[in-house]
Amino acid sequence: MKLASTQLLLSPLLFLLACAAPAMAQVGGGTIPAQAYFAGFLPFYEGDYETAGEVFNTVAQNGAFRSVDGRWVDSICYATMLGECHYQMGNNALALDNYNAALLIFVENSSWMMRIQTDSISPISPVSNDLRAQVTWGTSGRNTLIGAFPQTLPVFQGNTNAQNAQIAKTGGVLAAPQIMPINAGEIARCIALAIYRRHEILGPISQHDDLNSKLVGILQSHPAPPNHWTGAWVMVQHGIALAAIGKNDEAVQTLQRSLTTGGQYDHALTSLALLQLGRIALEQQNYQAAQGFFLEASFSAAAFNQYQQIEDALEGLAQVRLVTKPGQVPQGLLAMANWGELRDLDALRAKLNLALAEANVYVGNLPLANAALENARRAMTRHSMAKGRVGIRFGYVAGLVAFSSGNAAVGSKSIAAAVVSNRRASTRVFQTAKVNQLFLAGGLNERSSQILFDQLLREPTDADWIAQPFETLTVLLTPNASAMENWFNTAILRKQPELALELADRIRRMRFFGTLPMGGRLLALRWILESPDTALSTKAKLQRQDIMAKFPELKNLQDEAKRIQGELRQISLQPGDKESYAKQRGLVEKLEEVSNSYELVLGAVALRRIPSEFLFPPLKSTAEIREKLEDDQLVLSFFSTSRAVHAFLFTKKDYVNWTLENPREIKGKIADLFKQIGLVKRDAPVQAKGLSENEWQQTSAELLTKLIPTLKPGFWNNYRELIVVPDDVLWYLPFEILHCDDGLGAGHTVPLTELIPIRYAATASLSVPEKAARPRPQNTAIVVGRLYASDDPAVTLEQYDKVKGAFVAPDKIDRPTAGPSSMLGKIWDQLVVIDDSEDANRDNPWGWSLAQADRNKPGSELAAWLRAPLKGPEVIYLPGFHSGAEDALKGSVSGNDIFLTALGLMATGSETVVLSRWHSAGSASIAVTEGVARRLEEMPASMAMQETVAEVRKLPLDSKLEPRLKGAGPATLQSLDHPYFWGDMMLIDTGIDPRTKN
Repeated sequence: MKLASTQLLLSPLLFLLACAAPAMAQVGGGTIPAQAYFAGFLPFYEGDYETAGEVFNTVAQNGAFRSVDGRWVDSICYATMLGECHYQMGNNALALDNYNAALLIFVENSSWMMRIQTDSISPISPVSNDLRAQVTWGTSGRNTLIGAFPQTLPVFQGNTNAQNAQIAKTGGVLAAPQIMPINAGEIARCIALAIYRRHEILGPISQHDDLNSKLVGILQSHPAPPNHWTGAWVMVQHGIALAAIGKNDEAVQTLQRSLTTGGQYDHALTSLALLQLGRIALEQQNYQAAQGFFLEASFSAAAFNQYQQIEDALEGLAQVRLVTKPGQVPQGLLAMANWGELRDLDALRAKLNLALAEANVYVGNLPLANAALENARRAMTRHSMAKGRVGIRFGYVAGLVAFSSGNAAVGSKSIAAAVVSNRRASTRVFQTAKVNQLFLAGGLNERSSQILFDQLLREPTDADWIAQPFETLTVLLTPNASAMENWFNTAILRKQPELALELADRIRRMRFFGTLPMGGRLLALRWILESPDTALSTKAKLQRQDIMAKFPELKNLQDEAKRIQGELRQISLQPGDKESYAKQRGLVEKLEEVSNSYELVLGAVALRRIPSEFLFPPLKSTAEIREKLEDDQLVLSFFSTSRAVHAFLFTKKDYVNWTLENPREIKGKIADLFKQIGLVKRDAPVQAKGLSENEWQQTSAELLTKLIPTLKPGFWNNYRELIVVPDDVLWYLPFEILHCDDGLGAGHTVPLTELIPIRYAATASLSVPEKAARPRPQNTAIVVGRLYASDDPAVTLEQYDKVKGAFVAPDKIDRPTAGPSSMLGKIWDQLVVIDDSEDANRDNPWGWSLAQADRNKPGSELAAWLRAPLKGPEVIYLPGFHSGAEDALKGSVSGNDIFLTALGLMATGSETVVLSRWHSAGSASIAVTEGVARRLEEMPASMAMQETVAEVRKLPLDSKLEPRLKGAGPATLQSLDHPYFWGDMMLIDTGIDPRTKN
């Protein structure tokens, strides 16, 4: 915001506004603050905050009272109102700087009210014209009067004659005594407002803020003339300051005493006291009390022409009513629209109409919602508020109205733009960044930092969705990687390893949510609405009931989707005749229409004040995970920060953790290992001569020792399964190929796969299954393309023939599907993609085609598979997947290509994913796919993978089936024992047991 301008351009504006200022507020008669200051309120109330800011800034530069002691208390007003302009424009940091400046001036001049010459001030009497009589939205129930307070009070400034005489003798600066008329009420109001708004910006940080503590200390000494009505102003300031440091009980008592002077007169700070009482009641979810306080605040503010405080009261009233009675349009807000003063108050008019638009959405009156939205737009026109908080809120409400009206495209665009803008204006996003800065600078200890991170980086609560749905969406879509890392670090520094492991899972979830539309909110709603009852908590069941009651059309759409899916299951996955193909295409089109309608309703639900648990990925405490482990299962979880890799190794009974201090060294070691096993560049030729060398064995052994420094020979013999939870580049590392001592006493080393079955989990909580047993598959879709671009069709057919016998009811898909694969995939129980997933590991982890059969067509991308109805294949094989491993970790790789793919697939309901880290594209990939599938109904997936790999390593090498291999012969390689062939295949699995075990 450009809040400075040349004096030549601004002076005419200041002159015109200064002439009009007295009509705008009960201020302006005195010389301090400068008369030109009050000129800023005209553009401010019109929502032209940039112009208002220029006025306040110019007065601060040119009209502020200055003495030998520096700036005086009038500068409190200039800084506070400049801060207000920045706040309304969404510039939290600049607003905070100005509030800080205002309050530091107050701290330096905290006894300024003690200089008021009370002897010459007449007693207070009622005003002759109580402006509350003109209010249209209600009547005050407080039975108070509005006091006729003098606009200026006489304040002694300088030194007494005796003081100057002493200074003349001893040295110092002489200051002539003088009585100055100052608008003390406006200065006192700005002090209170700066404390109030500063608390709003800092949020929970306020309780740890030194300036707030200093303010409480100053104000509790009551620096005001004794036994005088001005003392009520100080009580208001004190009460607001107490609330800022979290002493709400004391704050309420103090504020209640401060509401009137002489027990009967509202004063210039009464509305701020009532606003603070309303804020406290709202935080405590005492909605009836909050509504009363906000309503009374609006009346008192109207009596003193404090339109800014009416705006704050309006926002509080609208929030209370939308929480408590969303099915009713607040009559008070409708009545406010008839207030005569409103025509000159564009900011208030815009905020009022936005509140009415949202309220009318909730009662289902979309024509009135659109009309109110248009009124808000007109009020914003040609005013800078369109670029600030009001404009951002307009974008949110416009998106809500669009979704509710059935226009998802417009709604999505509006919400996306509003979120981008709100990242700058969001107080919680600002607070998170602020806490992170304080932690790094040592301004907060580990305990305080952890408490604040817990509050600010929390996952959405019911109260968050109900009170601030748009702010909550913004926070979900704005993950602060540095803050999350330091949140984790607080647990490490405080020696809380089990908490650190839980935080690692929370952070992984937030990373995942941050990549999804509406921050994972849509996915959360799908899981609540479509999961089996047995998978839902009591809370989630109640949320489902509430949503279904409010949106009964969802049940109809669910039933229709189930009916269509049932009909699709009666048709071959790839029909062989035109009639069946046409029927399948028609059914898929209908299913897509149902899905679109369902998603449209979900979009409207997602933007409303409706709670939703985030069920996937599941979130369990470390104790809950360990409780579900078998005695002989072992979990090895990693979490990478910018400075270290943290490892957690635990079983049902034991727990140990350690830190690896040099992540760059580990990444370099993994890159060396990949180069030694033939990986240099994506799909580049691999020389057989290089694969005949064994340097990789030593490198892999060193790497395992680095990852687990205290590893002893024979350790793995005590366990039957290892579950690895990777992070960052460790997602690319095949632990199966790492060499270690086999424990037989001869120092002999073998790949880890020979000692223990291994599977991977995207989060620690996914290392244990949610389901009791694996459902029996009824069909398998096998997509047959070219696993390598130059493969002969005969090779492709041979690959299909190799695997099809291992699957239940296999159906070959070798031509474009009858509709989006994401829709057809709703009826596929298993999916095998014998095709090069060449669009995987690109810039967009959600934009590649899972099934490949309809690649580059709408509905083929991974993101589309998450759309309703929530269903995907139980088991997925991707032997043609590409990851950052195949380029030997060149460039910026983070593991997200595998991490997000794994979570994305499991978000559709998949339990097991087998994919390739690098594209070997040969016989081993097919053999692993076939071997795992053949065993999966009889044993846990990790055991199936271990047995399959052992089998594949013994297979003879046929160079004709290895398209990337060059120079192979009897003198180089004779079998598939080298990890280049089998180490690429990765099993990501929840540990679900086959049904036969039950």
